[in-house]
Amino acid sequence: MERTTRRILAGAGVGLPLVALGARLWTSQGSTPPIRDEQGHSRSEGIASLEQVRLGGVDQWLLMRGRSVHNPVLLYLSGGPGGSEMAWVRHFNAPLEDHFVVVQWDQRGAAKSYAAVKDRDALTVEQYVSDASDLLELLTTRFGQEKVFVVGHAWGSILGILLAQRRPERIHAYVGVGQQVNFLENDTVSHLRAYELAGRFGDGKALAKLERIGPPPYTGPDMARRYMTLASLASRHAGRRGILPELLSSVLKASEYSLRDKVHFMLGLRDTFPLVYPRLAGLDLETQVPQLQVPVWFMLGREDYVTPSEIAARYFDTLDAPRKTLLWFEHSGHSPQFEEPGKFNSLLSQQVRTASVGAQPEEMLLH
Repeated sequence: MERTTRRILAGAGVGLPLVALGARLWTSQGSTPPIRDEQGHSRSEGIASLEQVRLGGVDQWLLMRGRSVHNPVLLYLSGGPGGSEMAWVRHFNAPLEDHFVVVQWDQRGAAKSYAAVKDRDALTVEQYVSDASDLLELLTTRFGQEKVFVVGHAWGSILGILLAQRRPERIHAYVGVGQQVNFLENDTVSHLRAYELAGRFGDGKALAKLERIGPPPYTGPDMARRYMTLASLASRHAGRRGILPELLSSVLKASEYSLRDKVHFMLGLRDTFPLVYPRLAGLDLETQVPQLQVPVWFMLGREDYVTPSEIAARYFDTLDAPRKTLLWFEHSGHSPQFEEPGKFNSLLSQQVRTASVGAQPEEMLLH
C-alpha cells in the first residue's frame, strides 16, 4: 500500500508540473520578436506588436511589424473565411517589414480571434467589411497617416474590393492576390480545371476524390471538407510544388500563435468557413463593383485554379479605376506571395509603394 502511494505521489510530482506547463502554453497569448538593426539591437522607431483590439464590438487580434512607424501602413487581409495567414506572411514576406508597417488581422472566427465564432449571426460579409472599415480608422489614427495600402488574398480579396469601394479616401492602393470574383463561376471552373489536371497527369486518386465530392456548390455539415478537398486537388499539379510542408512548419514554429491558437488555426476553417462562405452565393464583383476610386493591382498566379486567374483577368479588363496594373506570376498557383515571395516582396516594395497615387489613368501588363 505504501509502495503504491509512493508511486502515485512520484507520478504526481512529474505530472503536475507537466499539467501546469501545458496550461501555461494553452493560455499564453503568444509573442512576436522585436525588430532589430544590423548589429542586433532593437530599433527604437520600429514596431513589433501583437495585440488585441476591439472591432465592431468584438475583441480581435492584430500583428503589427515594421522597421519604422513612419513607413506606410500595409493591411494584409487573409484568405478564408476563418483563415489566418499570420505565420505564412511572417515566414515568406518578412522583407516587407523594411518598407511598410505590415499589419495582419485575424478576423472573426480565425486563429487568435476564433472565440468570435460563437456569435454566428454576426458572421456576415457586411460585418467583416464593417470590421475592416473600423480597422482602417484605427490604423490611420494610430500611425498618423491618411491612407494605407491594402492587400487581399482569396476571401481577403473579396473584403479588399468591398473595402476599397466603401472607403477609398483611406486607401492608397488595393492589391488583389488570388482575386476572387464570382462565387458560383469560380467554383465551377475550379472543379473543371481540377478534372483536366487530374486527367492530364493520369492522377487516378484525384479523379476518384473528385467523383466522391461531386460538383459545387457544396452544402451540409461536410461542406468545408469538400471545398478544402477541391482546393487541394485544383492546386495539386499547379504552381510551386512541395510548398505545403513549409506552410505547415511555419505555423507550428510561429511564436505569434499560442498552443491554443494553433488548434484554433484548424478549427477556424472548419467552423467559420461553413457559416460564411454560403453567404457569398450572390457575389459577382463584375456587376456589383464595376468601378473603384483607388489604384488597383492584381497579382495573379498563371496556374491558379483555386480562384481561377482567367476570371480575375477578365474582371481586371472591365474594372474602371484611376490606375490599374496586372502582374502575372508564371510559376505560381493560388498564392504568389508564398510561391514566388522574392518577386512579390520586390513588386510591393519597389512598384506599389512608390507608384504615384495621383497618376493619370494607365494600364500596364507585365509577363
